[in-house]
Amino acid sequence: MVETQSTFSQVRKIDNSRKFLPLLTTFLLVFLIYLFIWFFRGGSFRLYTSIFFCLYYITHQIWLSVLLIGVLQNVLFMPLRLIGNVLNQPLKDFEDELDKTEEKQQLVVFSKKVREGNSAIVFFIFNFFVNAIAFFSAGRIFLVDFYNKPLDRAKFLYKWVPYPQYPLKGTIFKFPFFKITETTALPWNTIFTYIGSAVLFMIALRLIWRLVRFIFKRNQKILYARIRYNRLLATIGGFGGVLTIGIIFLLRHIPTAFQGLLLKVDLTRQNTPMNFVTAVGTFLTTIHAGYKNSTNDAKVAKLAGIDPKIVSRVFREKMRTSLKNALVLGGGAFFITNQIPSAFELSVATFEVMYMIYPYTLGRLLTLGTQKVKNQETQNVSIS
Repeated sequence: MVETQSTFSQVRKIDNSRKFLPLLTTFLLVFLIYLFIWFFRGGSFRLYTSIFFCLYYITHQIWLSVLLIGVLQNVLFMPLRLIGNVLNQPLKDFEDELDKTEEKQQLVVFSKKVREGNSAIVFFIFNFFVNAIAFFSAGRIFLVDFYNKPLDRAKFLYKWVPYPQYPLKGTIFKFPFFKITETTALPWNTIFTYIGSAVLFMIALRLIWRLVRFIFKRNQKILYARIRYNRLLATIGGFGGVLTIGIIFLLRHIPTAFQGLLLKVDLTRQNTPMNFVTAVGTFLTTIHAGYKNSTNDAKVAKLAGIDPKIVSRVFREKMRTSLKNALVLGGGAFFITNQIPSAFELSVATFEVMYMIYPYTLGRLLTLGTQKVKNQETQNVSIS
């Protein structure tokens, strides 16, 4: 209790150390107050509903409007991501500073940075709340039963938005799917032979490498291949038990015949196959995010000269944590979406797909833009 009081007294001391806030911090506080008032009065929900029905007015299809609002949000938020990329290093430096600070002093350090008007911290707070309200508002649209009941125009739409004509069109979402009609199973002795052979093969590769690695010490291509191989083993080792069970199940149920079909989902109702697709998408998105973050952390650790064995161990631990999170979130997504219309799941699936392809599409463009900005800043510093 004494420690807590001491911490808050230090925060108050920081708060009283200056009479006026920096302009950036003042702007943040004013903006957040306005944002919360606007949000709790339903402003953000009204904005997203209006945008959605503007898209519906253009497309005349509910399912296409659901997809487009997800794409549109990602495009409109590109400037924030560009700024985030530029301020990425200052944010990491601040995280490192917090890690080195005692837990009871972290609030003091954070408050001090905000009071000083640190641009990276102010942007982080701004970006967090804007994104949280945006995603919450976008998802909430599809929890309102506007499919069967006429929408309250005064409550949900701006005056300039064309009012939709009922019944709404395009509430059936169609996508290609397949059904397994026949399977075959390998004998258990064959399965154990395959697994044992794979394990022996990996052990043999390690032994051979230890015998001959002194020969290829200066061969960069072989060393690079070895690093990639070690990274693959570390990734697999993070969830090796689950992977082994999955392989055994697959070998006991090898598909031999498929039947293609066009799955139709009524977006106004709950749909179990769509629940399953959402759960799998959530699982894969969580694993993908964990892998990307763990890989980036491993690269930074190797550049810092940390022992590769420690890096690999930490990488495996993080991947195990990502797997547990993925299982929990995937299972939770399945049970939660069992209670709500499928339009919400389609919007979630759109955000998940956009999130996974972002690093390889728009993310690459933003990285190029960020690099140009940093190069320009370097040139300006060198000139001055």
